[in-house]
Amino acid sequence: MLRLSQLLHRRVPSLPPPDWEREMPTPVALRRDIFSALGFFVLALLMQELVLSMTEAGKSADRPLAFALLAALILPLMFRRRWPITMMLIGSAAFLIGGSTATATVAMQFCAQLGYFLGLYTAVAWARNRRGLWTAMGLVLLNMAVWLIISFFASDLYEATGTLMVENPMGSIPENVAIPLYTFVINVLYFGGAIFLGLTSWSNSYSKSVVLSQAARIAAQAEELAARAVNEERLRIARELHDVIAHHIASVGVQASAARLVQPRDPDKAIDLMRGIESSARSAVAETRSLLGVLREQSAGNPDTNMVSGRDPEPSIAQISQLLQDNAAQGLQVSLSRDEHRDDFFDSLAPGLSLALYRISGEALANVRRHSTARTAILALRSGIDEQGTWVEIEVTDQGSPRPDTAGSGFGLRGIRERAALHHGLVEIGPRVPRGWRTRARLRLPETTDRIES
Repeated sequence: MLRLSQLLHRRVPSLPPPDWEREMPTPVALRRDIFSALGFFVLALLMQELVLSMTEAGKSADRPLAFALLAALILPLMFRRRWPITMMLIGSAAFLIGGSTATATVAMQFCAQLGYFLGLYTAVAWARNRRGLWTAMGLVLLNMAVWLIISFFASDLYEATGTLMVENPMGSIPENVAIPLYTFVINVLYFGGAIFLGLTSWSNSYSKSVVLSQAARIAAQAEELAARAVNEERLRIARELHDVIAHHIASVGVQASAARLVQPRDPDKAIDLMRGIESSARSAVAETRSLLGVLREQSAGNPDTNMVSGRDPEPSIAQISQLLQDNAAQGLQVSLSRDEHRDDFFDSLAPGLSLALYRISGEALANVRRHSTARTAILALRSGIDEQGTWVEIEVTDQGSPRPDTAGSGFGLRGIRERAALHHGLVEIGPRVPRGWRTRARLRLPETTDRIES
């Protein structure tokens, strides 16, 4: 039977693996088995009493013997899912004993047949020790085969002694062949049906466990993706806060220090610097308020983040001239050069890519103001097409020397790299020869018809 089980697993891929064990029922389900078996036993006693009332005296087993046999067949069902193999063996022994002439009417009763069927089915469906199950099932089927063979020879004995049960049968099959053949077919359907339904239940339980496991895995992955999305959103917000606040506050500090130094010598220049401080502070407040408005929208569950009244649109490369003016007000003159492979290409960029270019430009220029002695810088915007697709590039260079004691946290440079990585870009940041600094970022556009059009 063990080889038969292995063969079944090779031939029927839907069966669970041989080492898989079905999860035990809950304590509530086990208690329900006890009450169900007791109720079924009461029904069997009632059915047996009805059978006795319809049978002539002497042609059926006595009431105590019949009730004892029914108890042996049905009461083990109380523990059918706790010890399925043991209960099947007890039921099989009771069924074989009931097959004798004295108790045949009891074993053929509907409740007795159904009780033994449930015992066989439960053993196949719930046995955790599959090797023990098929060994015990092999013993049961072997005993049943021996019983059928004995029945076959008994029919020959009936024929030899002239004690056949039916005189002048209507069928064309001899009685000594019909009786064992009929018994054989009934037993094949009986035992085969119990084994088939048990395997089906066992396989369905395995499929359910796989589905539950996959559902749990999907739920865990969904939570992981949600947590990752939250972390990415936090990083984005951190970058935005760094770009908005750190830049403006840093420029406020620089201009305030310059205004304090030039105020005795050049009051008009000091006034211009104070105006720059005022402009930077207003810009910081406005952009911070806009960013906080986005956060309030998201916390309120409103997906449309562009419908808030009073919220300014995200900056883009179209506002690059204003960025240059702001830097000029803070003492850094920036020259702009544009080299587009197609007219007005930068104005047609997607909002996300345009925002990334703007933020990278602002961070690169802010680094020049904070960490370099240069008072001039060059901002170059380029675009083109190569074998990998369309690209846009931004480069900020200066000729200054590093300013001492101005080391930053590195968060701005990391923000540049992260923004470029979102658009499959590459970043080069480092000193120039003989002096100066360069920040260069090349970003990739999604595959569009731009290559075909060009």
